[in-house]
Amino acid sequence: MKGRGLMGKVAVFSYPYFGHVNPTVSLVKELVDRGEQVYYYTADPYMKFIRMEGVICRSYGDVIGLLDEEIPIRSTDPIEILKLLVPHKLDKYQRMTNLLIERVIEDEPDYIIRDCESYWGKMIGIMLDVPVTCYITTIALNETIMDQHTDFFVRNVLGNPAGQFTLPVEGTRFSEVLNACTRELSRPYSVQYKAIDAFSGADEFNLVFTSREFQPYANTFGSDYLFLGPSIRKEEEDGDNYHELMSSGTLVYISMGTVYNDCLPFYSKCINAFRDNGWQVVMSTGQRINTADLGVLPGNFIVRSHVPQLRLLQMADVFITHGGHNSTNEALYHHVPMVIFPQAADQFAVSGRVEEIGAGVVGNSRECTPEDIADMTIKVLTDPRYRNSCQEVGQAIRNSGGAKLAVDGIFAFLNGQMLQSTDTGCL
Repeated sequence: MKGRGLMGKVAVFSYPYFGHVNPTVSLVKELVDRGEQVYYYTADPYMKFIRMEGVICRSYGDVIGLLDEEIPIRSTDPIEILKLLVPHKLDKYQRMTNLLIERVIEDEPDYIIRDCESYWGKMIGIMLDVPVTCYITTIALNETIMDQHTDFFVRNVLGNPAGQFTLPVEGTRFSEVLNACTRELSRPYSVQYKAIDAFSGADEFNLVFTSREFQPYANTFGSDYLFLGPSIRKEEEDGDNYHELMSSGTLVYISMGTVYNDCLPFYSKCINAFRDNGWQVVMSTGQRINTADLGVLPGNFIVRSHVPQLRLLQMADVFITHGGHNSTNEALYHHVPMVIFPQAADQFAVSGRVEEIGAGVVGNSRECTPEDIADMTIKVLTDPRYRNSCQEVGQAIRNSGGAKLAVDGIFAFLNGQMLQSTDTGCL
């Protein structure tokens, strides 16, 4: 095994979507700066973000169709969800492993770093008998949260608004029930797959791109989870500078992200909520919407398929968002309170945490009216406690250890150690 600070080779298995690739850029740069040879596996469109001296990019090939395959989950029952989710995920992981294994063997990595969604990295690590570190690009989960905060897990992870689940046998733990089901489902794949693996990272050592202050139930995590804080992008160089908005009074910025943004009815509601009310509104609709379908726009609206988000957040008074982890932390970093309408995935847990710490409010994009949107926005604009909470968490983000702490943690792990609270100040 390679020693800390000695040149080594690492294979990084990304999950090829911007919100998963972006946090790894600074991590990879830090690894290269410390003399590591990095083999970075991703899809072709994301290689431009990671190309740098010391990095060899490896293409996944044409796999986006495979990774984008939707799972038709219409139940909120945990067991029914696992019955659909686990075979689908493991089949995908096995196909990716078979696709990549020969190339990885040729690279001869000393260790592996993998996205929590790229479980094939763990499968390959087991096959090659090399250490594996998992990185989590959103809030982390563990079995203690499953068992001690079951309502949180059922509501925010499994999508059951009631947050309730009746154990089949009284006295058993929720994680035991889910793991028993997962063991049976994963048996044909010859892997030791646990229920937590279907929802988060749970390897021997895990990096979390979340500040400890933002992580729900942070005290349930040990030294095998290292909280780095989010990776905040550098400001975009392209696009309008929007400087004229700095003196335009109240500025509302609206974006539903880059994935679950096919939200034409919601965008129309926003237009009606703020039509000619004296505020300036900038709305990013993404590539799935034809802006002509929004009709004639009010004079106080600027609507684009893409805007430079970091530039807008430096000027915005409030951010109406889907609650994606990257967008949420960029807003906190710039002290912008949020009105959140989560759409899918981790956005329910992230938005719940934002509301819990007092940095914003949460609504339902399908059920809300334009009046609801306007009222929620006025609430976070006029109550200074929302911005104050953003400032507190934003400062914690700025003080986080980031990529340097991550590589310190990886090297300690490779030497059979774990960073303790005296080493990091944040565990």
